[in-house]
Parts: sequence; structure tokens; C-alpha cells
Amino acid sequence: MKINNKRISIHSTKYILIYSLFLIFNTSCDDFVDVDLPPDLINTEEVFSSEATAQSAMKGIYAYTTSNSAITNLFTYVGLSSDELERASYNVEQLSFATNSIDPTSSTISGMWRGYYNIIYQSNNLIINVSKSTGLSEETKTQLIGEAKFMRAFCYFYLVNLWGDVPLVLGTNYEVNRLLPRSSSTDIYIQIVDDLQDAQTELSSELYTAAGKRTRVNKWVATALLARVMLYQENWEEAEKQANTVIGAGFYGLPPLNQVFYANSNESIFQLTNAGANRYANVGLTGSNVNNPSYRLSSFVASKITTSDARRAAWLTPTLNGPHKYKAYSNTTGPSTAEANIVLRLAEMYLIRAEARAQQDNITGLNSAESDLNTIRSRAGLLGTEATTKTAMLQDIYTERMRELFGEWGHRWFDVKRLGQADAVFGANKPGWTSKAAIYPIPFKDTQQNPNL
Repeated sequence: MKINNKRISIHSTKYILIYSLFLIFNTSCDDFVDVDLPPDLINTEEVFSSEATAQSAMKGIYAYTTSNSAITNLFTYVGLSSDELERASYNVEQLSFATNSIDPTSSTISGMWRGYYNIIYQSNNLIINVSKSTGLSEETKTQLIGEAKFMRAFCYFYLVNLWGDVPLVLGTNYEVNRLLPRSSSTDIYIQIVDDLQDAQTELSSELYTAAGKRTRVNKWVATALLARVMLYQENWEEAEKQANTVIGAGFYGLPPLNQVFYANSNESIFQLTNAGANRYANVGLTGSNVNNPSYRLSSFVASKITTSDARRAAWLTPTLNGPHKYKAYSNTTGPSTAEANIVLRLAEMYLIRAEARAQQDNITGLNSAESDLNTIRSRAGLLGTEATTKTAMLQDIYTERMRELFGEWGHRWFDVKRLGQADAVFGANKPGWTSKAAIYPIPFKDTQQNPNL
């Protein structure tokens, strides 16, 4: 009966930004460079002519990402689409996700699709113009381009996993972009890997923090997302290598469960700042009526987190104290600045490495799938896995991913799909399920404007 650290914003404002508006954007991004923004609109050439305004353009990309509720509340939509979340009653929009019958005219689908492509366009614009700027130091240019490439890869990762084949937009020419056909998922993943590998060499290895928060991209952030991408691509050796790099970096740890989602948690690799207080509806444990939660954890997922699992007490037990994954808040109050919307964290890296090692038949012993899995189980107060075969170990890892990562950025929805289990898992407990429901529909307006979609 707890609300996700990625809580549901019910009053968030959407901002449609172009670079000129970035320069007067007033949303706080307290982990970035604070600059005095010019009061008037200025053209693109001027934006990238100075360190201050170029940094401000990058700040605008982060700010837009944080403010777009369709993106930051992704967990609620895919939670309903999968078997993670449910409601006592639904409005039409929510019901369409829960029954996997999403209409292409859905405002949520449009907000997600356009939100990701807005960030991609903004990132493309920065990459192109920073590259040719003569007013920036090479160090600044390299760092900003690396950050923008990460953001582009981040968006394409979610686009390809939500929609499958999607247009690959790498420029800013509207006349070209508006008629682009879909590119294959294979080509999208090639671009994601290229961007992340570039970002690894371009980004600083230093942590960008303010008050212990980790809201700016660095080398380790790019490496963490690359580890996930390699896992999804079944490149087990590279997935293990990239996850191992992050784990061994020495910047990150596994704090007690009740501290995982603090804004200054040392488990956080990359996070988004919560937009503000007094905006949040509730997510609760199934069967609960505490504070009348708007969403509740499904009985299926809740049953996997037993009373012997410390995550149940830390993340599910009703409480108003301390940041947890889900907790019981009233519909209008609850702390937000103490928590962050954590996008990437160290526990995922251990689970990625565990799965990659198991797939390479490194099952038990030191530096094995067993040791990585038990690292996560131990923090949750569970005994070590009893699995000794590849099949059993992988099943334990998949179950542990569900327990550890529930309600976070679509992991459950994506895991079931990437493992080819969508029809078996969702078909068994979601009436009317069809295979095509695994891919979200492209917004109706976009298909009308672009016949090549």
C-alpha cells in the first residue's frame, strides 16, 4: 500500500519546447549548471555560441524529460498493460491499457510517442549545432554531444520496446522527418548501441551531482543502459562486461531497502528529479483500501513478495514514513523532494550480470550467476538460491527481477516480451489478449500525417 517513487502526477504540465524556449525555461534542474538565461528568444546559432547558452540547451532537454508526465509515469501504463497493476475501477483511458485494447486516438499514447520524439529532435539539434560551434571548448562540445547521444538512445530504447519498428530520426529537417517510414527494430538497436558506445568515450567519468543527486548523464550512465541493451539483444558476453564495469566503478552501492529511493541514494545511477509535491495519486498493495489508492499491485506480483522478503515490509507495508517504492499517501500530499524517479540503479546491474552469466553456463560458485543473484536476495533477507542448473537459475533470476524491479520503468512488460512469453503469460490472465497487443499502436494523428507509417 505504497506509492511508487515514480509516483503518478495528476497535474503535470506538458511543455512543447524548441530550443528558443529552452532558453527561457524556468523549471528547476538543480543537478545541472545554473545559468542566467537571456530574457528574449535567440536563434539557434546564438544558442550554441557560448558555454552558458549551450549548457542551458542541454538543461532544457533534461527539464522537458522530467516534466513530461506521459514519460515519467510510464510505469503506470505498462503496469496496467502487463500483470503488475490493477484498479478497483477504471476510466476509459486506463481500461484500454488494462484490457490491451488501446485506441490509436489515446491522448496518453500520443503524449508518450511525441514526448520521446521531441527529446530526440532536441538531441539531434544539439548534436548538429554543437559539433559545428566555434564558441565552445572541445571539452564542452564532447560532453554535451555525449549527453545528447545518451538521451537519443534512451528514447529509442523505449520507442522500440513499446512500438517495435519506428522511424529513425537523426536530423532536424522537418520535410524529411515527417515522411520517414518505420525502420526495423534491428536498425533501431544498431543506432542505440552506436550512440551509447560513442557516449561512453565522450562523457566524463565523474559524477554530476548536487546534494548527492544523480540527474546528469556521465560515462557510467551510458554504460548501464548499454548493459541493459546488450541483455535485450542476447549479447551475453557484452551484457556481462558492461554490467561488470558499472559494478566495479566504485561509485555505487546497495543501501538498506528503505533508502534505495532517496534522491541521494548511492544505488542510483541515473535519476529524474520529481517535479514537485501535492501532485500524486496512490498506488497500493492489492486488497488494500488505505487512503483509497488509485492503483494497486496485482495479486500475482504481490504473491511473489512473501512475508519473509524484506521488500514487502520496506516497499509494500502501509507507512507514511520514509521513501519507499510504494507507500500509502493521501491523494494530495506526500514528500517528493526526498525521493527521485530512479531510471537506472545498481541492483539491475547485478541482475543483468547474473542473467548473462547464467546464459554463458556460469551457474554456481564465485563470480557466477549464483553469487550475483544472492547479492540481491541477501539484501532482501532471503536465503540463497537453490538452483544448480541453467534452467532453474534463469527462472530464479526472472522471478527476482519481478520482485526487485516491479513498478520501475516497464521492466516486467519488457521482460515478458523479450523472453517470448507474452502470449503464455498475459494470455492466461488477461481476457481478450492477442499477440498484436504486445506492441502499442502509433497515434492516429501521426499515421494520418505520414502515410509511410
